[in-house]
Amino acid sequence: MTRSRKTRCSIAISVALLVVVGVAQACPIPVFQFALEYWDTDAYRIIVEHEGVFDDDQQEARSRLEAAVRDDGEPSNIALSWRDYSRAQIPPAEGKTLPYITVHYPTVSGIRDPLWEGPLSTENVNALLESPLRRQISEALLERPVAVWVLLRSGDRSADREARRMLRDELARMERTLKVPDPGIEGIDLGDIYTDIKFQMIEVDRNDPAEKLFVKMLLGTEPDLQDFEDEPIVFPIYGRGLVMYALVGNGINRRTLNTAGEFLVSPCSCQVKQSNPGVDLLTTFDWAGRVERLTTYDDSSAGGVSAGGFLDRMDAADERLEEEDEEE
Repeated sequence: MTRSRKTRCSIAISVALLVVVGVAQACPIPVFQFALEYWDTDAYRIIVEHEGVFDDDQQEARSRLEAAVRDDGEPSNIALSWRDYSRAQIPPAEGKTLPYITVHYPTVSGIRDPLWEGPLSTENVNALLESPLRRQISEALLERPVAVWVLLRSGDRSADREARRMLRDELARMERTLKVPDPGIEGIDLGDIYTDIKFQMIEVDRNDPAEKLFVKMLLGTEPDLQDFEDEPIVFPIYGRGLVMYALVGNGINRRTLNTAGEFLVSPCSCQVKQSNPGVDLLTTFDWAGRVERLTTYDDSSAGGVSAGGFLDRMDAADERLEEEDEEE
């Protein structure tokens, strides 16, 4: 799929989702705030194959995984299962040195290919559960930006410089121009709807050894992103680490960035998480304990702007862009 087609498809999918759910009631809380306050992270499925024997390092890795499942300290969004071949009638697959880990994206993502697989070790488990940038993104999202935009550098300095310039300029512009719409509901106290529009931007090198699994996680959120290794890619991340979709190469432009921004500040047109775009990151972070819920949502009081309202907002945003282009 070419870059331009890929971008058009990503945006079309998002708008189509809004059209589909527009028949339902809309919640006037903005998407980015609703996602942070109400949507739990989906679980990555981890399968550990073994023969009942672990050395000291493997036992430590096992304890680390089990602690993450038990929510000891800071929980991870993982679902852990053990496959003991010492009790099974069938042997493990050839080429696997047991104990062996296979990690799958959340079932609801529809992604069939494993995220990663390899030997059970403390080094591998630690890299899987946490990385410096995933921690930084999680902490940043607690500050309630509309999104944290991750620029995955291509290594082509010219292309990366242009993507960086476009992203910085457009995020600064959207901070001035995007507005959280008036919910337009009288007599209903929704609490504190967040109106401060701000974004954060983080860059990552594809070859950073500390972020190897994070980069792999991002590139696995869509089926063909591995094909664009010579292009910069931008991932807007919102809520509790939800990767919205990817913008690739020359698809990183004013209109695509504006469309993503408009979606995120629009009233949440469907409160069911799976009906909105995105794949959760695997993180070790106590979202439930650290996110302060500023709103009080009662689905019986839902109303506000649906897909039609979103499309009207997009038309108005396009007009603003055209006016700015003419002024320049």
